[in-house]
Amino acid sequence: MLADKGSSTYFRRANFFWITFVIGSLGYYTLLMFWPQNVPYKSLGPLGNFSKYLVDNYYSHLYVGYWLAWGLHLAEALYSIKLCR
Repeated sequence: MLADKGSSTYFRRANFFWITFVIGSLGYYTLLMFWPQNVPYKSLGPLGNFSKYLVDNYYSHLYVGYWLAWGLHLAEALYSIKLCR
């Protein structure tokens, strides 16, 4: 049986790296979707080349994936709220 260590150890804050990584990734994805002309593709190296390729050839897939990602994050947040009540 697990020992009760108190409620302060049950919920832990996410690592700062992951918080900044997710925010940065969704910010970059937002730039690709709504302002692709403002992204400095050549300055980003392989990531820029890959992003330019995806925007040029698979924009509709990226667009659907963008809204799917936001929808999943929203569903995850709502489920977490419901679960924690």
